[in-house]
Amino acid sequence: MSDLDRLHEIIDTLPSPQVHALLTLLETSQPISDEQLARRLAEAPEEEVDAETVARILAAEAEPGDTISHSELKQRLGL
Repeated sequence: MSDLDRLHEIIDTLPSPQVHALLTLLETSQPISDEQLARRLAEAPEEEVDAETVARILAAEAEPGDTISHSELKQRLGL
C-alpha cells in the first residue's frame, strides 16, 4: 500500500471534527516548512480518542513504509 493510499485510508476513518482540524493545520495561504508543520502539530490540542481509534492508529504507524517530509507529501499530492 502506498503512503498516499494509507493517508486516504486514515483520513476516510476520521470523524468530521478531526477532518476539520486537519484541514486547519494543512491549509495555508503560504507554503510552510516541515518545522512549522511539526510545531503546529505539537501545539494542537489533544483530543480524547477511544481505544479502537488508538489501536487503528498504532497499527497504521507500525506498517512498513518510507517516511517523507511534508513538502514531499505536498508534491506527491500535487499541491
